[in-house]
Amino acid sequence: MKSGDDKKLLRLMSEMMEDDDEERRVFLADRILEMDPGNGTAKYVKWQSREDEESLSDTALLQEAAASLRPDIENLDEYDGDGEMLYLIYVSILSDLASYSYLAGDRLRAFEAASEFMKFDRDCRAVGRAVYFAILAERGDFKKLLSAVEDDICETPPGEYCRAIAAFETEEYRDEAAGYLLNAISLDPDLPYYILELKSIAEEDLSDDGCDYAGEFTLIVMILSELWSANADRLAFFSALVFAFGYLTRRMDESGDLAMLEQTYRGAGCLEEMREARDILDAMLADGREQREVDDEALSMLQEAEYFGLTE
Repeated sequence: MKSGDDKKLLRLMSEMMEDDDEERRVFLADRILEMDPGNGTAKYVKWQSREDEESLSDTALLQEAAASLRPDIENLDEYDGDGEMLYLIYVSILSDLASYSYLAGDRLRAFEAASEFMKFDRDCRAVGRAVYFAILAERGDFKKLLSAVEDDICETPPGEYCRAIAAFETEEYRDEAAGYLLNAISLDPDLPYYILELKSIAEEDLSDDGCDYAGEFTLIVMILSELWSANADRLAFFSALVFAFGYLTRRMDESGDLAMLEQTYRGAGCLEEMREARDILDAMLADGREQREVDDEALSMLQEAEYFGLTE
């Protein structure tokens, strides 16, 4: 390509990445692809412009975009300037390729993309991690899953929930499962109630400027819900602690299950102890303490009381 064409291409690329108008971005992507048919960034913009889930599930363009950018990424010496932008685009492509392949049932392609994502991502994106850890759990590769979460530079709810699942399913680590679960809850105290379908996902509750957070959150909830309910023992173990946390923090008060929970706790011999703990937490809120502080205290109570005997 001539130097003049190089400058024009760079200008079009810059305009495409900075423009907020979707139609204009697609127009610029088409112009770029006319000059450079293998341009991975333009292909990604074209894929993102698709408006329905069915067309988004066709990942051929994503695969082409990843293949086009991979050599440039592998030759990057540092992530700054144009290199930083290239890195961000590439990791986004890998995350989308992993998640949409997962949704399409193509676990092999999903795992390949998620594995590559894990090598590159340093921004703690949860979706790519959720796919990677979930597939390890589905395969029953629990020891590798435990190591992968331990080695991860990021701490995310999907990672911690999957670590709890792996520990629960591995005899030598089962005693650690409850602790991992409480740590997962601490990262996002409301998430488990979406997973158990005790709360409904509403976009007004999931606003996050600049990204499709509602779509990502929905995918994470779906993945974790399937993992939790994969067998009855796993579901019972996780539900017991989530319900107990919900009882203490009154997240379960509107579920219609309060009487059933209290009957269960009465039978387990821990109802009075749990009521006392809840009264302490209620008093903290009445004194103006933040919900986050109350949640942390509830999790500490569960651990210190050895989970009120509910995990035995």
